[in-house]
Amino acid sequence: MNARDWDRLAAAYAAEVCDIFARDRRQVIARWLRARGLLRGRRTVLDLGCGIGSFFKRHGRHFGRKTGTDHSRRMLRIAARRCHAVPDCHWRQADAQRLPPELRGCADLVVCSNVITFVSAAACRRAMRETVGGAKPGAWLLFILPALESHDAIVSLETGRPAPPRPGTTAVVRRDDRRQRFYSAEGARQLAVRAGLRAVTVRKVWYPWSDEGIGRAPRGHEPPWDWCVTARRPAGL
Repeated sequence: MNARDWDRLAAAYAAEVCDIFARDRRQVIARWLRARGLLRGRRTVLDLGCGIGSFFKRHGRHFGRKTGTDHSRRMLRIAARRCHAVPDCHWRQADAQRLPPELRGCADLVVCSNVITFVSAAACRRAMRETVGGAKPGAWLLFILPALESHDAIVSLETGRPAPPRPGTTAVVRRDDRRQRFYSAEGARQLAVRAGLRAVTVRKVWYPWSDEGIGRAPRGHEPPWDWCVTARRPAGL
C-alpha cells in the first residue's frame, strides 16, 4: 500500500486495522516497557509508521519528546487530534524506507508496528536498517510483526484443513485486498539479528478473535497473535 491507500484507510483505521497497542489485552507490551525501566525518566521515543498514534496515546505520558512518522498525512492529522492531550508529541510525514537525517540516532526507544511487511524482501531490509538507524547506541527497539504461525492456524480453523508446510521463515500472504509479508518466530528473530541487534527476544502479543472476523472464541484454540520483537542497538553499530 502507498501513502494514498493509507490516506483512504485513515478514517476507518480503528475498525479496519488490528491496532496492537489498543488490542493488547494481556498487557504484554506494557509489562516489557515496565520491566526495562522505559516508563521512567522521560525518555525519547520514535514511532516509525505511527498510524493514528496509538502507542503515544496509550503510553506517551510516561515519555519525554515523542516523534511519530507516517507516510500518510491524513493518518498524522488523526494521530495529532487523538493525542492532543499528550505533551511533547511531534509528527513528521516520512517513508519507512527513508528516515529523515535529523531523526537518526535520536531515540532511547524506537517503535515500529506492522510496518516491515513489504512484499519485497529488499524493501523489508531497507526499512529495518532505517528503523535501527533511528535508535541511539544502546537504545531499545520494539517491533511488531505479523505472525505466520497465527495466520496459518486461523486459515486451518476456517477451512478445516491443516495448513501446508512452509519452506521458509517468511511468506507473502493475501490479507483481505492486500498482500503482506508474515514472519515465523525464527524469521522474526533473524530479521533483528541480521540487522546487528543484540538481546533479541521474540514473544507473542495476542489480540481478540473479533479482529479476525470470528465473533465467538473457538474452544481449545489459542487466540491470534503478532510477534513482539524486542532488541537493543549495540554501542558500536
